[in-house]
Amino acid sequence: MSTWPELFAAHVQARPDAIAVVFEDESLTYAELDARANRLANRLVAEGAGPERFVALAVPRSTDMIVAEVAVLKSGAAYLPIDTDYPADRIAYMLSDASPVCLVTTDGLLSRLPETLPRLSLDDPEVWAGSADAPAGPVAVTNAAYVIY
Repeated sequence: MSTWPELFAAHVQARPDAIAVVFEDESLTYAELDARANRLANRLVAEGAGPERFVALAVPRSTDMIVAEVAVLKSGAAYLPIDTDYPADRIAYMLSDASPVCLVTTDGLLSRLPETLPRLSLDDPEVWAGSADAPAGPVAVTNAAYVIY
């Protein structure tokens, strides 16, 4: 049985120039999505992401939201979506209870989110500065993909 990252890699190899994601006036091919997700996944692994760990995602609907979800899955971790419209105490509870290794968000949302854990802004060029090679690490079909509260 193949893992999600393995299945995705096979699809990227088979159709690298096909459109994978479209949001408003932005689109990404599978090759572009793969490269961006790998850069973020490698950063997430450096932050401690991996199997049976969580990464919180407070990212508005966008191509970056899909990139972030793919990156978390490539890292082997599970993502915890954070709806920034929730009350602050609800968000604080979710983050405290799940204990994610970090919170991925955007500059526009940073001020609305707790500072209780490492935060990565997708607007920071340093987040994208890493390797575009797929992260190496143990990912199993039994690993969680996401957690929903």
